[in-house]
Amino acid sequence: MSAELEKIGIVLAQITATLERQSKDILELREDLKQLVNDSKPKLTKVVIDPECGYEWIGLHIQLDVGTWSRIKSREEVLLKDRGWVPDQNVKPDPADKNFYWDYWEFNGGIDRPMRVEMVSPHDDTLDVDECTAYEGPLLKRFVHKL
Repeated sequence: MSAELEKIGIVLAQITATLERQSKDILELREDLKQLVNDSKPKLTKVVIDPECGYEWIGLHIQLDVGTWSRIKSREEVLLKDRGWVPDQNVKPDPADKNFYWDYWEFNGGIDRPMRVEMVSPHDDTLDVDECTAYEGPLLKRFVHKL
């Protein structure tokens, strides 16, 4: 009987060693999986949207923070008023400047979805929508530049 108990003890010790080894392997696999998930998550970045506008709106662009860009990518409709625009890119936009325009950005669903940029002068009461539209069309991937 004691020989049988000794065999059982040996088998139980082997099972225990196997379980401990497998537990350690499982913990290592879990850590590896966490790392893979973290590495595969898209990195959140600021972006600049630079649509192809006519020559009269050259240099028109908008910088978006991570949260706003995420909302646009998730196909949410987003309306924004940016810092304004003047033809001379070396001059800070100033609403008192006679060449100043407010730029209003409308995103309707993300990449390859409709987008519109409207320019409004505080010094001119033009009501012609075509004259105020700097860009209307899809938001193309080539307009998006990550920072």
